[in-house]
Amino acid sequence: MNRWNTADTTLLCAALFFLAAVGIKITFPGSVVSEGFLFVTEAALVGGIADWFAVTALFKKPLGFPFHTAILPRRRKDFIKASVVMVQQEFFSRRNIFKKLGDFKLMPRIVDYLAKDSTRKIIVGELFNVVKKFVTAQNKEKRSKEIANELRRIIRDLPAQNFINDFGAKFKKTGKDKEIFIGIIKAMRRTAAKPETCDKLQDVLEKYAEEKTKNMGGFSILMAGLAQMLDLVNFEEAARIMQVQLLKLLDELSLDTQIHRRTFNECRKKISELSDTPEFKDLVERIQIDAANELPLEEAIELALIHIENQITTTDLEESLERARSPKKLQTKSLGVLLIGIFNEEYDNLLRLLRENSAAKNAFEKFVDELTARAALHAQPLVGTVAKSALERLTEEQLNNLVYDKAEQDFIWIRLNGSIVGSVVGLAIFILIKAAGLSV
Repeated sequence: MNRWNTADTTLLCAALFFLAAVGIKITFPGSVVSEGFLFVTEAALVGGIADWFAVTALFKKPLGFPFHTAILPRRRKDFIKASVVMVQQEFFSRRNIFKKLGDFKLMPRIVDYLAKDSTRKIIVGELFNVVKKFVTAQNKEKRSKEIANELRRIIRDLPAQNFINDFGAKFKKTGKDKEIFIGIIKAMRRTAAKPETCDKLQDVLEKYAEEKTKNMGGFSILMAGLAQMLDLVNFEEAARIMQVQLLKLLDELSLDTQIHRRTFNECRKKISELSDTPEFKDLVERIQIDAANELPLEEAIELALIHIENQITTTDLEESLERARSPKKLQTKSLGVLLIGIFNEEYDNLLRLLRENSAAKNAFEKFVDELTARAALHAQPLVGTVAKSALERLTEEQLNNLVYDKAEQDFIWIRLNGSIVGSVVGLAIFILIKAAGLSV
């Protein structure tokens, strides 16, 4: 406001022309031209001074004149309030906000941004860092005890009958019971095929024969001894024959034969009958309690947690992302690499969903629009608060300069127009006066 401008130059020129006109009027008192020139310059000077006064009175007291001047400083609060209302209701009105948001399509920009490798790296990295921080923040000793206690509680509280039924049903459904049966038969055959088995059979036959001869009379004992002397009773040969027959029987039991099916079904039946007895239930319950109490769950769980933490903390994000993009490179997988691979795969699924699935795309776009609109509406009062705070911090001079700078050219032209219009009106009045035959 204190800078010299074109309006000041014009006003100075009007004053100089007025002084010159006064001199000419004194020199040529009877000249019509000198009278007209003085009249016009006087009107231009008065118009320029009046408009200078009017413009200056908006911001300060011109020449110290106190009445109805310095309007902006005096009405500072009203001006700030009106400015805040204008910002909120005109510039950031509800209609303008929704109109601008409707014209500005965020969805394609968001998808393009998410598709960038740098964005993928940031988001996947942040997800992995959340997992890493969670794992490293755990007190492994405390957590292992909590998990072990919960497992023990589950094992102890599991109803024995339900455990038996579920265990048996699962074994039947998966065929594991048949595998176990065949495995037992094969193990028995391997044992039966050993030479030691034949020797044991021979010992059993000899002991059986000794027990039988003890209960016989003298003649029977004599005949038995005579049969052994003549090799009529050969326990070794009998043991080999029994071993061969036993091996044949076990071979049939291990194959899909009738005796195999009958024996297997009979075993199933007997096991089912056994599982319904109170004694078997008590046995299972004791096994549950013993297992819950004796298993070293804390140590195993703590070691597992330490192993998990090592695998996660030693994982390199960039290398794992590269491996995730090239499945052939995933020869050795750690838990960290697997997690990053899962995050990367789900990230691809998200992008594919936003690009190809119209329902998901529309839902996400609606969510983004609503979120943006709500954020903008919540920011509307904040904009007014910020504008009010900024305006209140300004001094009177700063506030004057702020307003003046926004319309400086207009204020200059107002003052120019005062001199120009004043001179034109003065000339017109002078002509009318002379036309009417009056004197000035």
